[in-house]
Amino acid sequence: EAGKLELEKHMFDLRQSVEDALDLLSPKAVGKGLELGYSVEMKIPSQFIGDATRIRQVLVNLIGNAVKFTETGEVVVYVKGKAVENGRYQLHIAVKDTGIGIPQDRMHRLFQSFSQVDSSTTRKFGGTGLGLAISKRLAELMGGRMWAESEMGKGSTFHFTVMGTAVADQHPQYLQREQPVLTGKRVLIVDDNATNRLIVSRQVAAWGMTSMETVSAPDALDLLKKGEQFDLALVDMQMPEMSGLDLAHAIRRQYPNKRMPLLLLTSLSQRDAAMRGTFDEILTKPVKPSQLYDVLLDALAKETSTHRKVRKTQSSGIVPIAQPLHILLTEDNRINQQVGLRMLEKLNCRADVAANGLEALEAVTRQSYDIVLMDIQMPEMDGVEATQAIMKRFGEGERPYIIAMTANALNGDREAYLDAGMNDYLSKPVKLQSLHRVLQKAVYIINKRKTG
Repeated sequence: EAGKLELEKHMFDLRQSVEDALDLLSPKAVGKGLELGYSVEMKIPSQFIGDATRIRQVLVNLIGNAVKFTETGEVVVYVKGKAVENGRYQLHIAVKDTGIGIPQDRMHRLFQSFSQVDSSTTRKFGGTGLGLAISKRLAELMGGRMWAESEMGKGSTFHFTVMGTAVADQHPQYLQREQPVLTGKRVLIVDDNATNRLIVSRQVAAWGMTSMETVSAPDALDLLKKGEQFDLALVDMQMPEMSGLDLAHAIRRQYPNKRMPLLLLTSLSQRDAAMRGTFDEILTKPVKPSQLYDVLLDALAKETSTHRKVRKTQSSGIVPIAQPLHILLTEDNRINQQVGLRMLEKLNCRADVAANGLEALEAVTRQSYDIVLMDIQMPEMDGVEATQAIMKRFGEGERPYIIAMTANALNGDREAYLDAGMNDYLSKPVKLQSLHRVLQKAVYIINKRKTG
């Protein structure tokens, strides 16, 4: 496969690509009791031109290996970058774990295809050779390189660099330096994990906030007992001695007149009614800067403020699709399949998967689908050919609503796909808001067809 690797060029959100990769591996990490985290330098632009799918592929491989070879502790992704010339950036991404480590005399075999560092390790954890070899090749194709550092018993760090062209656009609000609502506010951070404390404290500092950190719930209660004042508290759920929920109950009980917003940091699998009833906001780990920014504004701005109203207006656009839909996701890239399925899950939708146009054609022949999300560039039979075949096979009222998905978003593409028989169009990488919008439109048109 390495000889056939090709790159695409399109605009993508770098932070979103990192978050997508972490989201895919989060269930495995949570299942092993590992902490997942990530940190991207604030100065790095949000949008780049490059191959988001390939970057995400490399990240999924490295994070997946880190989770696999780490029994206790954490896996953290760090992203740094420096401007080179003419809007070009060299991005440096590192995946650091507290895993078993790699012996120095076997480091040279890491990136060889089908080469394993240790046969006993392979039996226990499974192989990684091919994935690392292709990941290294991809990094080189993207103008960078890949290397690793490791210490037995302490962990490993896998590094890779890629070149990307920054898109000159206005930074999203959460990446802007001027933050009048947050500047000067004081935050209490309660988390037994030092890396998490560091990441969160650096992030809030970038917004002009000050923070005080404690490693346990009793320490946090001691600070409040001494008269320390905070505008809000960020509390981890899983801590030794006393959980985040127990801490919240203690604060509410001991300081009934202190209206300090409490924000919980927890994994998806840990949410329940008791947490929702006790905390002002719940954040899923690993903490995403854009989400942290939103909940901080929500917590501080109160119901009547302008910021709260603006936030409500923004968030109200993503409402789960109420109508049950039978969806077919046609996509040849495995990671894109997983990302797409997770997005659909967030919108309360389930989908079957086809890996190319031929499989899609077989699927829609076998059973009825309301909507087909159709990738354009696929092996064996591409999206346009599959759509035309579906049109020939099914009449106007029988065929599914087909939405094209492509990375090559050139002027006139939309019209070309509509002319080929598709009903709508999505640019890749697909964003949740865009997917939500086209699905809502599809539901409206499908219902209109049914009612005549």
